[in-house]
Amino acid sequence: AAPAAPAKKTLDFYQTATHVTIPVMVKGIVKDDSTVEFTKNSVSASLRLPSGADHIIDVDLFDDIKPEESRVFYRPSKVEIKLAKASPGAAWAAVERDAAKPPPPQAALTAKPPRPYASKRDWDSIDRDLKKEEEEETPEGEEALNKLFRQIYAKADEKTRMAMNKSFQTSGGTVLSTNWGEVAEKDYEKERQAPEGMEWRKWG
Repeated sequence: AAPAAPAKKTLDFYQTATHVTIPVMVKGIVKDDSTVEFTKNSVSASLRLPSGADHIIDVDLFDDIKPEESRVFYRPSKVEIKLAKASPGAAWAAVERDAAKPPPPQAALTAKPPRPYASKRDWDSIDRDLKKEEEEETPEGEEALNKLFRQIYAKADEKTRMAMNKSFQTSGGTVLSTNWGEVAEKDYEKERQAPEGMEWRKWG
């Protein structure tokens, strides 16, 4: 078996009032061979590296979490372990609980907390770079088409959205128009044609 890659003793993290996120800044984690498990006061992860080694995280947490609402996100340049706080608004001083000392009283996390990072890394800059990298990834096929539709819809005015919705839904997905002046008077249900050898039928 491949040797395990040792995890750092202190985990980097950032937080909001409701979540604590642990970013693992490693490219190419193999999702299908990786596991992450949550309990109310711990997280265990075995992340398969491209080299075949495993990046291990196994910690008792600073405070309790909601395991059922915690998630892991695999991205091209990192993995994000997102912990849902059991006590929203409580500020975490670290990811790990210090077993030798009881945890300190919880401070309230304000709407604009001080940067509660466990390191001096510029996470805002890192997130901007990662978002830029993800935006520059080129989708293909149906995914590319869906992305184009979403971009058009997001920037469209109300009439354009009405046109897109009506034309697509009433044509059975065969027409997508942005011209409400044309779509408003059209009956796509009567005009639509089924593929050769098939026929449209209404059910119910």
